Formats: sequence, structure tokens, C-alpha cells
Amino acid sequence: MEINSDRPGVVILAAGLSKRMGLPKHDLRFLEEVTFLEHIIRVYQKFVASRIVLVINNQHDFRRYFYEEDLKIVVNKHPEFGRLHSIQLGLKEFNHVPVFIQNVDNPFVNPGLQMALEDGIDDHDYAVPVYNGKGGHPILLSQKIIKKVAGDFKKEDKLSDVLLNFIRKDVPMNDPYILANINTEEDYRKYFSGL
Repeated sequence: MEINSDRPGVVILAAGLSKRMGLPKHDLRFLEEVTFLEHIIRVYQKFVASRIVLVINNQHDFRRYFYEEDLKIVVNKHPEFGRLHSIQLGLKEFNHVPVFIQNVDNPFVNPGLQMALEDGIDDHDYAVPVYNGKGGHPILLSQKIIKKVAGDFKKEDKLSDVLLNFIRKDVPMNDPYILANINTEEDYRKYFSGL
């Protein structure tokens, strides 16, 4: 992938231990031959992200992704610290670009969604896709808050609490998939019953 430094970056969060699912979410099938994580990486590669940072744990097997030349892998040695800790580890890899925060358990990202968030952020601190009044994923953090979010918040904090300190831009989307969180086998069957 040719890196374009003017484009947003992305932190893909895959460090969770998938206890409710019972198997690693990154290996779930998005299509017959494509996993959640492979699909997410390909979409961001096509969007020409400035950098793709994958935050993983050291308990699941991610070896196949070590050979992606345009992927920076960061290991979260303390996934028990929670999602914000993974986000902070990933954000430390960025300086002067906006950054998408992409959960591995919501694989329905697409270029139209990415562009709508980028166009919609304006002079706000971060942008959230919204469907029927509910915020979804991914979100886009502006470059002006990256270092602040990556900074001194405690491991007990949640990203939603941290972002209360910043100016939010809601970006309406006609896309119910932005609300999906696939945490259990039942969630998976709801969206992928044909696989």
C-alpha cells in the first residue's frame, strides 16, 4: 500500500480475550474465505489510510498478520486494563492525522462510512456515526485530541467518559450495521447465519 500522509490513520482493536464469544473474534468469518480482521484491514488499505495500527493481545494467534508490510502491530500485554488502554497504545503511533478507532467485533466498515466521518468532522474534536439516534462505530478522532486521549487517563476510565471532555460531531448514517457489536455466538448468528 502506498502511504498517504494526508489520510487518516486507524487503530484496530483486537486485544480483547473474547471470553463471551469463546473463540477469538478476529478469526470469525466475514465471508467464507475472509476473517473479520482480514476484511477490516483490506477496507482500510483501500481507503489508503496513512497508517494501520493493530493492537493485539499475546494470548491469541495473530501470526498470519505479522507479514502485512503496511501494518504496525502493537501488543497489549495487559488486556485486562480494558479497551481504553489498547486505544492509548495504538494512538501513541500517530502524530498529525485524524485516527479511526475500529473495533474488530464490528467488521461492517466501508469506504462510504469512512468518508462520511472524515467529511463530517469539520472543526469538532471527534465524529461519531449515528443511526436512529444511537452512536455507532467506527469513530474518528481529530488530530488535535490524539495526544490528549493517548495521555494520562486512568485504566479504569472508558473512552466514552474521556470523550465527554471534547466536542462531538454526530454524522447521521442510514446504516444499521454501525450499531453491531458481535460479542457472542448469538450475535454472530444474527448477522452471519449463512456462513
